[in-house]
Amino acid sequence: MTTPWALVVGDIIDDVHVVAEGPIRQNTDTLANIQVRPGGSAANTACWLGHLGSSVNFLGRVGVDDEVRHRVEFERFGVDATLQVEPEGHTGTIIVIVQGSSRTMLSDRGANLTLDVSDIRFQDDSAPRVLHLTGYSFFHREPIDDLVNLMDRVVQRGGDVVLDASSAGFLADHGANWWWEIARHATVLRANEDEAHFLTGSTDPNEAVEGFTHHGVTGIVTLAEKGAVCATPHQSATYLPAQPLGPEGLVDPTGAGDSFSAGLISKLLLGGSLEQAVTEGLRVSALAVTQLGARPWSRQKH
Repeated sequence: MTTPWALVVGDIIDDVHVVAEGPIRQNTDTLANIQVRPGGSAANTACWLGHLGSSVNFLGRVGVDDEVRHRVEFERFGVDATLQVEPEGHTGTIIVIVQGSSRTMLSDRGANLTLDVSDIRFQDDSAPRVLHLTGYSFFHREPIDDLVNLMDRVVQRGGDVVLDASSAGFLADHGANWWWEIARHATVLRANEDEAHFLTGSTDPNEAVEGFTHHGVTGIVTLAEKGAVCATPHQSATYLPAQPLGPEGLVDPTGAGDSFSAGLISKLLLGGSLEQAVTEGLRVSALAVTQLGARPWSRQKH
């Protein structure tokens, strides 16, 4: 019997990660811890899945000078990565400015905008159990029919499509109706509170997540340190509490959503219930925010 596996498709980014030591002063200097790390929402989720021991394949696109560097990083976590090369472009780059629990991101999508999924092929007995996509793969990209078709093909073969709303700012650039035309092709949609508010108009997470189900998807709204709520099209919202942080406390919220998605998917691959999957997502996310950066430090040993 084939081992259930996940296919993660989406952004690879070089993160310029800035943790300011105090309020940022305009037009002068502010001390900060600045590091350059590989990132990207989808790529981070793939690495967390590998860290958790799941079988995971990744598809993304990088600049011509960066293929080897990023491939080595995926191999470090046991991720089977297919990296397309953009011959005339550069790898996407994001400046992530962290101040306490808030993040401000300046994004250059780079090679991610020309990701090509047309070569993805699988037979019925080798299709992924879970396909994971983020909103970043759809934002500011035309056409998107190839990505929607990929979602449909996985669902038709009995798999789940876990979709991450990704960015309240970019959702606002495109509109809620535009997003729901995409999201209805998924089976599970995750959003944070700001994204859920934009998509449903509700500030109540229970109402928002139930609003997701009206579009035919299982909904999850993550609530940062408060936990998460989830609902299926046939059940009302269920609240699940946050998992306790380690002694380090909150160090860096970058990658909290990406690691949550990995925990969620890892449990779905094992046949877990929605509540079990969300609980695992909360556990992994609580681990992620106690370290610097959006990826695990190393692959988990089993």
